[in-house]
Amino acid sequence: MRVSILQLSVAGGAIALATAAVATPPGGVPVGPPAGIPHGPPAGVPHGPPSAVTTGVPNGVANGRVGASASVDAAAGANASSTGAAASLLKKLNAAHASANGLAHASSKSVVGALNTYKTATVQADANVAKYTDLVSKDQTAVNTAQAAVNTAQTNYNAALAITPVDQAKIDAAKAALDAAKATLATANNTLSADQASLAAAQSAVTAAQNALATSTHTTLSASTITRLNALLGI
Repeated sequence: MRVSILQLSVAGGAIALATAAVATPPGGVPVGPPAGIPHGPPAGVPHGPPSAVTTGVPNGVANGRVGASASVDAAAGANASSTGAAASLLKKLNAAHASANGLAHASSKSVVGALNTYKTATVQADANVAKYTDLVSKDQTAVNTAQAAVNTAQTNYNAALAITPVDQAKIDAAKAALDAAKATLATANNTLSADQASLAAAQSAVTAAQNALATSTHTTLSASTITRLNALLGI
């Protein structure tokens, strides 16, 4: 047993010496990196994230989601503002080049639908303006002719009254002719008045169509804008 204890003591001392040799470098060998190598990262590399990179959630992003509603509201406001100008409407008038079928089936609340409504109303109103303009012109000619007939009949009647001795037959005939001429003139005047009223209504319908388009598109339509619009729509 004495030999065994002595052997164990020697072995333990050897292990201790070996451990000390590993833990402590030989004399002349420095601890740590060589003298020419600095500690830590190179001098040109900053600690932490780059200065241009912010930490945390970016401003305007709530709980990881972009503020979509704010963006939509801003876009809607810009659109509402732009539609207040005729130039904006004219930019939208690529819709005017849509097919007749596309115009006819477009929603009345859309720009294309508003244009279709405007075009339909304007085409009809323009047709009525042309119709009644022609009729009024003819009516005026008829009135002028009837008035001339009345003047002639009046002259003839006056002449019949001046005959001596009195010729009642001529007077009666002249009077009948004068009455007929006056009746024709009255009819011509009534027709002229009716067609003038229809012409005025047709002209008002043109203006009403323009006003309706301006209201539905929130646009101020100048005369030049209307001209350009009608050219795009082919009316």
